[in-house]
Amino acid sequence: MKKITPDEAKELNQNFIKTRTKAIDVAIGKKDAISTWFSLDDLKEYIAYVESEGKSKGITVNGIRVYFGAYAKNTNNPNKSNLSTVFFVPTESNKNPLGNVELVASSSDITKIDALNEGQTGYPPSATYPQ
Repeated sequence: MKKITPDEAKELNQNFIKTRTKAIDVAIGKKDAISTWFSLDDLKEYIAYVESEGKSKGITVNGIRVYFGAYAKNTNNPNKSNLSTVFFVPTESNKNPLGNVELVASSSDITKIDALNEGQTGYPPSATYPQ
């Protein structure tokens, strides 16, 4: 497990704020969200779902990739309109087409299993680490 300290987390968050938020805020015309929260139950349930779906489809899930995303301006939830989000996508090892051998440190997204989204933005959405 590759953990980081709270000080390292704070530095990452501050670097994100210093190097990206002004441009994003200008582009969308308001303060953007800079965090998303998922309950432990939702994460555990999603991992169990991914493992089960992978097994039922004959896919060996090897990880979860986190993508950055943004809600549409006309999303069904006006509180999330234009705000940033993250979502989780399961992955599997890439295969070498010549020998079906796993490539080192390389994974492909599994598009046959649903992604996880709908976390809650930080409160307020622009609150910094730690909240």
